[in-house]
Amino acid sequence: MSSDPNLDRLPPHSKEAERGVLGGLLRDPDTMSDLLQLIRAENFYFDAHQKIFQALLDLYNESKPLDLVILFERLKTQKMVEDVGGLAYITEIWEAVPTGANVEYHARIIRDHAMIRSLIHTGNEILRDAYDRSQSADELVAQSERKIMEIGKSSMIGDTTTLVEAMKEAFHRIDARQGKDHLSISGLASGYVDLDNLTGGFQNSELVIVAARPSIGKTAFALNFVRNIIVEEKVAVLFVSLEQSRIELAERLLCSQSRVDSHRLRVGHTSSDEIQKLMDGGDILRKTRLYIDDTPSRNMLQIGATARRLMKKEEKNGGLRLVVIDYLQLIEPESRRDPRQEQVAQISRRLKFLARELQIPVVALAQVNRSSEDRQDHRPRLADLRESGSIEQDADTCLMLHRPGKYEGGGQDDNVLEVIIAKQRNGPTGDLTLTYLKQYMRFENFIADAGGFGGI
Repeated sequence: MSSDPNLDRLPPHSKEAERGVLGGLLRDPDTMSDLLQLIRAENFYFDAHQKIFQALLDLYNESKPLDLVILFERLKTQKMVEDVGGLAYITEIWEAVPTGANVEYHARIIRDHAMIRSLIHTGNEILRDAYDRSQSADELVAQSERKIMEIGKSSMIGDTTTLVEAMKEAFHRIDARQGKDHLSISGLASGYVDLDNLTGGFQNSELVIVAARPSIGKTAFALNFVRNIIVEEKVAVLFVSLEQSRIELAERLLCSQSRVDSHRLRVGHTSSDEIQKLMDGGDILRKTRLYIDDTPSRNMLQIGATARRLMKKEEKNGGLRLVVIDYLQLIEPESRRDPRQEQVAQISRRLKFLARELQIPVVALAQVNRSSEDRQDHRPRLADLRESGSIEQDADTCLMLHRPGKYEGGGQDDNVLEVIIAKQRNGPTGDLTLTYLKQYMRFENFIADAGGFGGI
Protein backbone atom coordinates (compact mmCIF):
# COMPACT_ATOMS: atom_id res chain seq x y z
CA MET A 1 0.00 0.00 0.00
CA SER A 2 1.29 3.47 -0.86
CA SER A 3 2.65 5.61 1.97
CA ASP A 4 1.06 8.68 0.35
CA PRO A 5 -2.65 8.73 1.25
CA ASN A 6 -3.39 11.11 -1.62
CA LEU A 7 -2.54 8.42 -4.18
CA ASP A 8 -5.42 6.28 -2.94
CA ARG A 9 -8.00 9.06 -3.17
CA LEU A 10 -10.21 9.73 -6.17
CA PRO A 11 -10.11 13.24 -7.63
CA PRO A 12 -13.09 15.36 -6.54
CA HIS A 13 -16.23 14.77 -8.60
CA SER A 14 -19.98 14.43 -8.24
CA LYS A 15 -21.73 11.73 -10.24
CA GLU A 16 -25.10 13.00 -9.02
CA ALA A 17 -24.41 16.57 -10.25
CA GLU A 18 -23.26 15.31 -13.66
CA ARG A 19 -26.37 13.15 -14.02
CA GLY A 20 -28.44 16.11 -12.83
CA VAL A 21 -27.10 18.32 -15.63
CA LEU A 22 -27.60 15.71 -18.35
CA GLY A 23 -31.08 14.77 -17.16
CA GLY A 24 -32.02 18.42 -16.69
CA LEU A 25 -30.93 19.21 -20.24
CA LEU A 26 -33.14 16.46 -21.60
CA ARG A 27 -36.04 17.79 -19.52
CA ASP A 28 -35.43 21.46 -20.37
CA PRO A 29 -33.22 21.92 -23.49
CA ASP A 30 -33.49 25.73 -23.25
CA THR A 31 -31.03 25.66 -20.33
CA MET A 32 -28.17 24.74 -22.72
CA SER A 33 -27.42 28.41 -23.51
CA ASP A 34 -26.93 29.14 -19.79
CA LEU A 35 -24.82 26.02 -19.24
CA LEU A 36 -22.39 26.98 -21.98
CA GLN A 37 -21.42 30.00 -19.87
CA LEU A 38 -20.36 27.62 -17.10
CA ILE A 39 -19.06 24.26 -18.32
CA ARG A 40 -17.63 22.34 -21.25
CA ALA A 41 -17.65 18.62 -22.04
CA GLU A 42 -14.19 18.09 -20.57
CA ASN A 43 -15.37 19.37 -17.19
CA PHE A 44 -17.29 16.11 -16.64
CA TYR A 45 -15.33 13.50 -14.68
CA PHE A 46 -16.93 10.38 -16.18
CA ASP A 47 -16.11 9.59 -19.79
CA ALA A 48 -19.68 8.45 -20.50
CA HIS A 49 -21.04 11.77 -19.25
CA GLN A 50 -18.55 13.69 -21.41
CA LYS A 51 -19.74 11.85 -24.50
CA ILE A 52 -23.42 12.32 -23.70
CA PHE A 53 -22.95 16.07 -23.08
CA GLN A 54 -20.92 16.47 -26.29
CA ALA A 55 -23.65 14.67 -28.27
CA LEU A 56 -26.27 16.99 -26.78
CA LEU A 57 -24.07 20.01 -27.58
CA ASP A 58 -23.64 18.87 -31.19
CA LEU A 59 -27.41 18.53 -31.54
CA TYR A 60 -27.89 21.98 -30.00
CA ASN A 61 -25.39 23.53 -32.42
CA GLU A 62 -27.28 21.92 -35.31
CA SER A 63 -30.55 23.39 -34.00
CA LYS A 64 -32.01 19.93 -33.48
CA PRO A 65 -34.34 18.99 -30.60
CA LEU A 66 -32.78 17.56 -27.44
CA ASP A 67 -34.75 14.54 -26.35
CA LEU A 68 -34.12 10.95 -25.38
CA VAL A 69 -34.85 9.42 -28.79
CA ILE A 70 -32.80 11.87 -30.85
CA LEU A 71 -29.88 11.62 -28.38
CA PHE A 72 -29.95 7.82 -28.63
CA GLU A 73 -29.96 7.95 -32.43
CA ARG A 74 -27.01 10.35 -32.46
CA LEU A 75 -24.98 8.13 -30.12
CA LYS A 76 -25.87 5.10 -32.23
CA THR A 77 -24.70 6.89 -35.39
CA GLN A 78 -21.41 7.70 -33.63
CA LYS A 79 -21.17 4.09 -32.39
CA MET A 80 -21.01 5.28 -28.77
CA VAL A 81 -24.12 3.68 -27.29
CA GLU A 82 -22.18 0.96 -25.51
CA ASP A 83 -19.52 3.48 -24.38
CA VAL A 84 -22.14 5.45 -22.43
CA GLY A 85 -23.81 2.43 -20.82
CA GLY A 86 -26.48 1.71 -23.42
CA LEU A 87 -30.06 2.86 -23.68
CA ALA A 88 -30.71 1.63 -20.15
CA TYR A 89 -28.26 4.12 -18.61
CA ILE A 90 -29.51 7.03 -20.72
CA THR A 91 -33.06 6.22 -19.64
CA GLU A 92 -31.91 5.99 -16.03
CA ILE A 93 -30.50 9.53 -16.25
CA TRP A 94 -33.76 10.78 -17.75
CA GLU A 95 -35.87 9.16 -15.02
CA ALA A 96 -33.59 10.32 -12.19
CA VAL A 97 -34.17 14.02 -12.91
CA PRO A 98 -37.82 15.14 -12.89
CA THR A 99 -37.10 18.79 -13.83
CA GLY A 100 -34.44 21.06 -15.31
CA ALA A 101 -34.87 23.69 -12.59
CA ASN A 102 -31.58 22.91 -10.82
CA VAL A 103 -29.37 22.49 -13.87
CA GLU A 104 -27.32 25.68 -13.29
CA TYR A 105 -26.71 24.78 -9.63
CA HIS A 106 -25.47 21.31 -10.63
CA ALA A 107 -23.30 22.83 -13.38
CA ARG A 108 -21.51 25.04 -10.88
CA ILE A 109 -20.70 21.96 -8.79
CA ILE A 110 -19.22 20.31 -11.90
CA ARG A 111 -17.17 23.41 -12.71
CA ASP A 112 -15.81 23.70 -9.16
CA HIS A 113 -14.77 20.03 -9.09
CA ALA A 114 -13.13 20.39 -12.51
CA MET A 115 -11.11 23.39 -11.30
CA ILE A 116 -9.91 21.49 -8.24
CA ARG A 117 -8.92 18.50 -10.40
CA SER A 118 -6.95 20.87 -12.64
CA LEU A 119 -5.22 22.30 -9.58
CA ILE A 120 -4.31 18.80 -8.41
CA HIS A 121 -2.95 17.92 -11.84
CA THR A 122 -1.00 21.17 -12.08
CA GLY A 123 0.30 20.74 -8.53
CA ASN A 124 1.63 17.30 -9.44
CA GLU A 125 3.33 18.76 -12.53
CA ILE A 126 4.91 21.52 -10.45
CA LEU A 127 6.09 18.95 -7.90
CA ARG A 128 7.57 16.76 -10.63
CA ASP A 129 9.35 19.70 -12.30
CA ALA A 130 10.68 20.85 -8.92
CA TYR A 131 12.21 17.44 -8.25
CA ASP A 132 13.62 17.20 -11.80
CA ARG A 133 15.42 20.56 -11.34
CA SER A 134 15.74 20.96 -15.10
CA GLN A 135 14.91 24.69 -14.78
CA SER A 136 16.17 27.53 -12.64
CA ALA A 137 14.13 28.46 -9.57
CA ASP A 138 12.95 31.71 -11.19
CA GLU A 139 11.82 29.89 -14.35
CA LEU A 140 10.03 27.25 -12.29
CA VAL A 141 8.17 29.86 -10.21
CA ALA A 142 7.15 31.82 -13.33
CA GLN A 143 5.98 28.66 -15.11
CA SER A 144 4.05 27.50 -12.03
CA GLU A 145 2.30 30.83 -11.66
CA ARG A 146 1.40 30.85 -15.36
CA LYS A 147 -0.13 27.36 -15.14
CA ILE A 148 -2.25 28.30 -12.14
CA MET A 149 -3.38 31.53 -13.81
CA GLU A 150 -4.44 29.53 -16.86
CA ILE A 151 -6.71 27.42 -14.66
CA GLY A 152 -8.42 30.56 -13.42
CA LYS A 153 -8.80 31.93 -16.96
CA SER A 154 -10.24 28.66 -18.29
CA SER A 155 -12.93 28.72 -15.60
CA MET A 156 -13.98 32.34 -16.14
CA ILE A 157 -17.72 32.64 -16.62
CA GLY A 158 -18.95 34.66 -19.54
CA ASP A 159 -21.62 37.18 -18.70
CA THR A 160 -23.84 39.71 -20.36
CA THR A 161 -25.59 42.74 -18.96
CA THR A 162 -28.56 44.83 -20.00
CA LEU A 163 -28.31 48.40 -21.25
CA VAL A 164 -30.30 49.47 -18.18
CA GLU A 165 -27.61 48.04 -15.87
CA ALA A 166 -24.81 49.55 -17.96
CA MET A 167 -26.51 52.97 -17.90
CA LYS A 168 -26.86 52.77 -14.13
CA GLU A 169 -23.09 52.25 -13.84
CA ALA A 170 -22.45 55.03 -16.37
CA PHE A 171 -24.54 57.55 -14.42
CA HIS A 172 -22.78 56.51 -11.22
CA ARG A 173 -19.44 57.36 -12.83
CA ILE A 174 -20.84 60.65 -14.19
CA ASP A 175 -22.00 61.61 -10.69
CA ALA A 176 -18.56 60.78 -9.31
CA ARG A 177 -16.95 63.03 -11.92
CA GLN A 178 -19.26 65.91 -11.07
CA GLY A 179 -18.07 65.76 -7.49
CA LYS A 180 -14.47 66.45 -8.48
CA ASP A 181 -12.92 69.87 -8.07
CA HIS A 182 -11.73 69.82 -11.69
CA LEU A 183 -14.72 68.82 -13.77
CA SER A 184 -12.63 68.11 -16.84
CA ILE A 185 -10.48 65.52 -15.05
CA SER A 186 -12.28 62.20 -14.80
CA GLY A 187 -9.17 60.04 -14.36
CA LEU A 188 -5.85 60.30 -12.57
CA ALA A 189 -4.45 63.81 -13.15
CA SER A 190 -0.96 63.91 -14.69
CA GLY A 191 -0.35 67.41 -13.32
CA TYR A 192 -0.07 68.91 -16.82
CA VAL A 193 -3.08 71.15 -17.49
CA ASP A 194 -3.20 70.90 -21.29
CA LEU A 195 -2.67 67.14 -21.28
CA ASP A 196 -5.32 66.57 -18.62
CA ASN A 197 -7.81 68.82 -20.42
CA LEU A 198 -7.46 66.76 -23.59
CA THR A 199 -7.41 63.31 -21.99
CA GLY A 200 -9.33 63.83 -18.75
CA GLY A 201 -6.32 62.29 -16.96
CA PHE A 202 -5.18 58.68 -17.06
CA GLN A 203 -8.34 56.58 -17.24
CA ASN A 204 -8.96 53.33 -15.38
CA SER A 205 -8.66 50.11 -17.42
CA GLU A 206 -6.86 51.91 -20.24
CA LEU A 207 -3.47 51.22 -21.79
CA VAL A 208 -1.47 54.37 -22.50
CA ILE A 209 1.59 54.22 -24.74
CA VAL A 210 4.24 56.96 -24.45
CA ALA A 211 6.53 56.65 -27.47
CA ALA A 212 9.60 58.49 -28.74
CA ARG A 213 13.04 58.06 -30.23
CA PRO A 214 15.93 57.39 -27.80
CA SER A 215 17.17 60.33 -25.70
CA ILE A 216 14.05 62.43 -26.28
CA GLY A 217 12.99 62.19 -22.63
CA LYS A 218 10.52 59.29 -22.26
CA THR A 219 11.78 58.23 -18.84
CA ALA A 220 12.09 61.83 -17.60
CA PHE A 221 8.54 62.58 -18.77
CA ALA A 222 7.20 59.43 -17.09
CA LEU A 223 9.00 60.16 -13.83
CA ASN A 224 7.65 63.70 -13.83
CA PHE A 225 3.99 62.76 -14.15
CA VAL A 226 4.56 59.95 -11.64
CA ARG A 227 6.07 62.50 -9.23
CA ASN A 228 3.09 64.81 -9.76
CA ILE A 229 0.70 61.94 -9.05
CA ILE A 230 2.38 60.55 -5.93
CA VAL A 231 2.94 64.01 -4.42
CA GLU A 232 -0.32 65.72 -5.36
CA GLU A 233 -2.77 62.82 -5.58
CA LYS A 234 -1.08 60.83 -2.78
CA VAL A 235 -1.84 57.45 -4.34
CA ALA A 236 0.19 54.25 -4.77
CA VAL A 237 2.08 53.80 -8.05
CA LEU A 238 4.24 50.95 -9.38
CA PHE A 239 7.17 51.93 -11.64
CA VAL A 240 8.75 48.97 -13.44
CA SER A 241 12.17 50.01 -14.72
CA LEU A 242 13.78 47.55 -17.12
CA GLU A 243 16.47 50.01 -18.21
CA GLN A 244 17.64 52.03 -15.19
CA SER A 245 18.37 51.13 -11.58
CA ARG A 246 16.31 52.32 -8.64
CA ILE A 247 19.22 54.54 -7.51
CA GLU A 248 19.25 56.35 -10.86
CA LEU A 249 15.50 56.81 -10.69
CA ALA A 250 15.69 58.09 -7.11
CA GLU A 251 18.36 60.65 -8.08
CA ARG A 252 16.25 61.83 -11.03
CA LEU A 253 13.19 62.22 -8.81
CA LEU A 254 15.20 64.11 -6.19
CA CYS A 255 16.64 66.53 -8.78
CA SER A 256 13.23 67.10 -10.33
CA GLN A 257 11.50 67.62 -7.00
CA SER A 258 14.26 69.83 -5.55
CA ARG A 259 15.26 71.72 -8.74
CA VAL A 260 18.88 70.71 -8.36
CA ASP A 261 21.17 70.44 -11.40
CA SER A 262 21.44 66.70 -12.16
CA HIS A 263 24.89 67.01 -13.74
CA ARG A 264 26.33 68.78 -10.69
CA LEU A 265 24.86 66.05 -8.50
CA ARG A 266 26.36 63.34 -10.70
CA VAL A 267 29.89 64.78 -10.60
CA GLY A 268 29.70 65.64 -6.89
CA HIS A 269 29.77 69.45 -7.23
CA THR A 270 26.62 70.25 -5.29
CA SER A 271 26.66 73.25 -2.99
CA SER A 272 25.42 73.32 0.58
CA ASP A 273 22.25 75.11 -0.58
CA GLU A 274 21.61 72.38 -3.13
CA ILE A 275 22.17 69.68 -0.51
CA GLN A 276 19.54 71.38 1.65
CA LYS A 277 17.15 71.47 -1.31
CA LEU A 278 17.73 67.75 -1.83
CA MET A 279 17.02 67.09 1.83
CA ASP A 280 13.78 69.10 1.66
CA GLY A 281 12.75 67.35 -1.55
CA GLY A 282 13.57 63.99 0.02
CA ASP A 283 11.28 64.77 2.96
CA ILE A 284 8.39 65.28 0.52
CA LEU A 285 9.14 62.15 -1.51
CA ARG A 286 9.48 59.99 1.63
CA LYS A 287 5.78 60.55 2.33
CA THR A 288 4.76 59.13 -1.05
CA ARG A 289 3.86 55.55 -2.01
CA LEU A 290 5.95 54.86 -5.09
CA TYR A 291 7.07 51.25 -5.56
CA ILE A 292 10.04 50.66 -7.89
CA ASP A 293 10.79 47.28 -9.48
CA ASP A 294 14.16 47.50 -11.23
CA THR A 295 14.63 43.74 -11.67
CA PRO A 296 16.03 43.15 -15.17
CA SER A 297 14.49 40.66 -17.62
CA ARG A 298 10.94 40.84 -16.30
CA ASN A 299 8.14 39.18 -18.24
CA MET A 300 4.45 40.04 -18.17
CA LEU A 301 3.67 37.19 -15.81
CA GLN A 302 6.09 38.60 -13.22
CA ILE A 303 4.98 42.21 -13.75
CA GLY A 304 1.35 41.19 -13.37
CA ALA A 305 2.10 39.22 -10.19
CA THR A 306 3.92 42.21 -8.67
CA ALA A 307 1.04 44.56 -9.51
CA ARG A 308 -1.52 42.18 -7.99
CA ARG A 309 0.49 41.82 -4.78
CA LEU A 310 0.74 45.61 -4.45
CA MET A 311 -2.97 45.98 -5.17
CA LYS A 312 -3.62 43.64 -2.25
CA LYS A 313 -1.05 45.34 -0.03
CA GLU A 314 -2.55 48.80 -0.68
CA GLU A 315 -6.13 47.59 -0.38
CA LYS A 316 -6.84 49.66 2.74
CA ASN A 317 -5.44 52.81 1.10
CA GLY A 318 -7.48 52.62 -2.09
CA GLY A 319 -5.33 50.06 -3.86
CA LEU A 320 -2.65 50.49 -6.49
CA ARG A 321 -3.72 53.31 -8.83
CA LEU A 322 -1.18 53.28 -11.66
CA VAL A 323 1.42 51.01 -13.27
CA VAL A 324 4.22 52.50 -15.41
CA ILE A 325 6.62 50.30 -17.41
CA ASP A 326 9.89 51.57 -18.88
CA TYR A 327 9.88 50.23 -21.52
CA LEU A 328 7.72 47.84 -23.55
CA GLN A 329 10.33 46.41 -25.92
CA LEU A 330 12.51 45.35 -22.96
CA ILE A 331 9.80 43.12 -21.47
CA GLU A 332 10.87 39.49 -21.80
CA PRO A 333 8.65 37.43 -24.13
CA GLU A 334 6.99 34.30 -22.81
CA SER A 335 8.28 32.30 -25.77
CA ARG A 336 11.58 33.16 -27.43
CA ARG A 337 10.74 30.86 -30.33
CA ASP A 338 7.98 33.13 -31.64
CA PRO A 339 8.77 35.81 -34.24
CA ARG A 340 9.60 39.15 -32.65
CA GLN A 341 6.45 40.78 -34.03
CA GLU A 342 4.29 38.10 -32.38
CA GLN A 343 6.24 38.45 -29.10
CA VAL A 344 5.54 42.20 -28.96
CA ALA A 345 1.91 41.62 -29.92
CA GLN A 346 1.50 39.19 -27.01
CA ILE A 347 3.13 41.66 -24.61
CA SER A 348 0.88 44.56 -25.68
CA ARG A 349 -2.22 42.37 -25.30
CA ARG A 350 -1.13 41.30 -21.82
CA LEU A 351 -0.59 44.96 -20.88
CA LYS A 352 -4.13 45.76 -21.96
CA PHE A 353 -5.50 42.73 -20.07
CA LEU A 354 -3.62 43.85 -16.94
CA ALA A 355 -5.19 47.31 -17.13
CA ARG A 356 -8.66 45.80 -17.48
CA GLU A 357 -8.11 43.18 -14.79
CA LEU A 358 -6.86 45.67 -12.16
CA GLN A 359 -9.14 48.46 -13.45
CA ILE A 360 -6.34 51.02 -13.31
CA PRO A 361 -4.33 52.86 -15.99
CA VAL A 362 -1.25 51.08 -17.30
CA VAL A 363 1.33 53.34 -18.98
CA ALA A 364 4.01 51.68 -21.11
CA LEU A 365 6.90 53.58 -22.66
CA ALA A 366 7.91 52.44 -26.14
CA GLN A 367 10.56 53.06 -28.75
CA VAL A 368 9.77 54.27 -32.26
CA ASN A 369 11.82 53.27 -35.30
CA ARG A 370 14.11 55.46 -37.40
CA SER A 371 11.45 56.48 -39.92
CA SER A 372 10.87 59.80 -38.17
CA GLU A 373 14.58 60.66 -38.52
CA ASP A 374 14.21 60.63 -42.31
CA ARG A 375 11.25 63.04 -42.39
CA GLN A 376 11.82 66.77 -42.66
CA ASP A 377 9.92 67.62 -39.47
CA HIS A 378 11.21 64.55 -37.56
CA ARG A 379 7.85 64.23 -35.80
CA PRO A 380 6.99 60.64 -34.82
CA ARG A 381 3.81 58.96 -36.02
CA LEU A 382 1.82 55.92 -34.94
CA ALA A 383 3.24 53.93 -37.84
CA ASP A 384 6.72 54.45 -36.36
CA LEU A 385 6.06 52.23 -33.32
CA ARG A 386 8.71 49.55 -33.40
CA GLU A 387 8.20 45.86 -34.12
CA SER A 388 4.42 45.49 -34.00
CA GLY A 389 1.31 47.26 -35.22
CA SER A 390 -0.56 45.60 -32.35
CA ILE A 391 0.81 48.23 -29.94
CA GLU A 392 -1.19 50.88 -31.78
CA GLN A 393 -4.20 48.55 -31.92
CA ASP A 394 -4.20 47.62 -28.20
CA ALA A 395 -3.48 51.11 -26.87
CA ASP A 396 -6.36 53.32 -25.80
CA THR A 397 -4.15 56.41 -25.92
CA CYS A 398 -0.84 56.98 -27.71
CA LEU A 399 1.35 59.94 -26.72
CA MET A 400 4.26 60.63 -29.07
CA LEU A 401 7.06 62.84 -27.70
CA HIS A 402 9.09 65.22 -29.88
CA ARG A 403 11.80 67.77 -29.03
CA PRO A 404 12.30 70.20 -31.93
CA GLY A 405 15.49 71.58 -30.39
CA LYS A 406 17.22 68.21 -30.74
CA TYR A 407 17.04 68.54 -34.52
CA GLU A 408 17.05 72.30 -35.01
CA GLY A 409 20.25 73.29 -33.26
CA GLY A 410 18.90 74.15 -29.83
CA GLY A 411 17.90 77.70 -28.98
CA GLN A 412 14.69 78.29 -27.12
CA ASP A 413 13.20 75.18 -28.74
CA ASP A 414 15.70 73.09 -26.77
CA ASN A 415 13.52 73.75 -23.71
CA VAL A 416 10.34 72.58 -25.46
CA LEU A 417 8.75 69.14 -25.48
CA GLU A 418 5.87 68.53 -27.86
CA VAL A 419 3.38 65.89 -26.74
CA ILE A 420 1.44 64.59 -29.73
CA ILE A 421 -1.79 62.79 -28.81
CA ALA A 422 -1.73 60.59 -31.91
CA LYS A 423 -4.55 58.31 -30.75
CA GLN A 424 -7.23 58.56 -28.12
CA ARG A 425 -10.01 55.98 -28.28
CA ASN A 426 -12.42 58.02 -26.20
CA GLY A 427 -11.31 61.59 -26.82
CA PRO A 428 -9.74 64.08 -29.23
CA THR A 429 -6.27 63.97 -30.71
CA GLY A 430 -4.04 67.03 -30.80
CA ASP A 431 -0.72 68.55 -29.75
CA LEU A 432 0.42 70.30 -26.61
CA THR A 433 3.67 71.79 -25.39
CA LEU A 434 5.58 71.38 -22.14
CA THR A 435 8.63 73.22 -20.90
CA TYR A 436 11.69 70.97 -20.48
CA LEU A 437 14.16 72.07 -17.81
CA LYS A 438 16.92 69.69 -18.82
CA GLN A 439 19.29 70.48 -15.94
CA TYR A 440 16.59 69.43 -13.45
CA MET A 441 15.14 66.66 -15.67
CA ARG A 442 11.84 68.39 -15.04
CA PHE A 443 8.82 69.15 -17.23
CA GLU A 444 6.44 72.00 -16.47
CA ASN A 445 3.30 73.49 -17.93
CA PHE A 446 4.19 75.70 -20.89
CA ILE A 447 3.32 79.42 -20.71
CA ALA A 448 4.05 81.17 -24.01
CA ASP A 449 4.18 84.74 -22.73
CA ALA A 450 6.51 83.74 -19.89
CA GLY A 451 9.27 82.53 -22.16
CA GLY A 452 8.06 78.97 -21.90
CA PHE A 453 8.52 78.63 -18.14
CA GLY A 454 5.63 77.83 -15.89
CA GLY A 455 4.81 76.12 -12.64
CA ILE A 456 3.27 72.79 -11.92
